[in-house]
Amino acid sequence: MNKNLYIKELKRNRKNFFVWLSIVFGFTLLVLSIFPYMSGMGEGLTALMEQIPPEIGKAMGMDEQTWSSALGFYSTYYGVYIVVLISIYTASTGAGIISKEERDRTSEFLLTRPVSRKTVFWTKIAALFSLTLIFFGLQTVLAGIGLSLVNEGTMDWGIFTRMHASGFILICFFTAIGVLISMFFTPKKNFMGMVVGLTFGTYFLNAIAKSTEATKWIGYISPFNYMEITIDPHHAFNYWGAIVLILVAIILLIVALKSYEKRDMAG
Repeated sequence: MNKNLYIKELKRNRKNFFVWLSIVFGFTLLVLSIFPYMSGMGEGLTALMEQIPPEIGKAMGMDEQTWSSALGFYSTYYGVYIVVLISIYTASTGAGIISKEERDRTSEFLLTRPVSRKTVFWTKIAALFSLTLIFFGLQTVLAGIGLSLVNEGTMDWGIFTRMHASGFILICFFTAIGVLISMFFTPKKNFMGMVVGLTFGTYFLNAIAKSTEATKWIGYISPFNYMEITIDPHHAFNYWGAIVLILVAIILLIVALKSYEKRDMAG
């Protein structure tokens, strides 16, 4: 790994990092601040949940038990929005972190330095996953502090940890996909549309799969199917699903590296 390039990549991406961090922080605080008002609705909330069709409730992960606690309320939005938002940020950053050299016409300068393409690639990936880990860690700390403040009963930190571990695996998977995407398309100013379509598309495929038994098979093509985010105490962390997604992510990065080493770079 090249230390100077690693530090440079962290600096180059800091503005986008803080913009997205602010968005996710704001949304997390919004969700946590809403819960005290929702919990005060009591019977009104129960009646509202009864009016929601069971298929929609299953698809969106909503039921009376889910919304009866701060952790349950948070889990509904964590799986639907927070994991997806962080994945969009990391995947779009991953798509741009390699291709930006071609897009900005700086690849010729970089690759004439005494450093191999493999070193360039893995240094950029190290910077990417450092940003991902810092982003995820800060959001987790904020959520943990917020939940401890608004939660009225006993907080099950085991469920909280399992939820965030599942989310982190999904985020890493989409990050690797973002890197691979940039290797098979002409360098663009931004891959946001493609990344948003991929993350939201796979999430809604899993939502459709959970709605009825007839559509259950659709879930097998969505990574969200293997890393379920739920507060059910009997739902264990899917270690096999995590291993498979991590292995696939590593394979995607290796394929991206091979493509990068053979790529005709635009100066």
